[in-house]
Amino acid sequence: MIYQKNLLISILLIFNLAACQNFKPVYKDNIATVYKLQNITIISNKNKISKKIRKQLLNSFPTNKNTQYILKIEAFSNNAGIVNDLTRKISRYKIKTIAEIKLYRRLEKKDKKVFSFIEEKEAAYNLVSDNVRSTLASRNKAENTTVRLVSESIYNRLIMYLSNK
Repeated sequence: MIYQKNLLISILLIFNLAACQNFKPVYKDNIATVYKLQNITIISNKNKISKKIRKQLLNSFPTNKNTQYILKIEAFSNNAGIVNDLTRKISRYKIKTIAEIKLYRRLEKKDKKVFSFIEEKEAAYNLVSDNVRSTLASRNKAENTTVRLVSESIYNRLIMYLSNK
């Protein structure tokens, strides 16, 4: 019985590994795509969330050498209370960060929009009724989590877009 179980697990493992043999990471053969990120200048509106996303992306991008693209970030976040059915009190909040991204190609006379998309991520945080500081710290942590997730999604989408160009 144990022998058959081990044999079955081994066969499944071999099939899973065989299914992954044609996998190629985006960076493996085309490192030039990452270097194309040097040609992007990132701008954002005056919103605090937009500035945080911009800062997170600047940490991920290589140093700007020559501006050929402009990445415009317009982001905002909102909170929604999650009600517990038993007590009808709000016990948790959900923070949702939404970013509208537009990529423009620099041309001599006019910038041309070449790619745009919307990213949104959510994270929940607890309401601590006795301690306001804990609630604020939990909210800030949830906000930073959504900013990080949105930034990673933007980065990945840009890499995919630039690898096809």
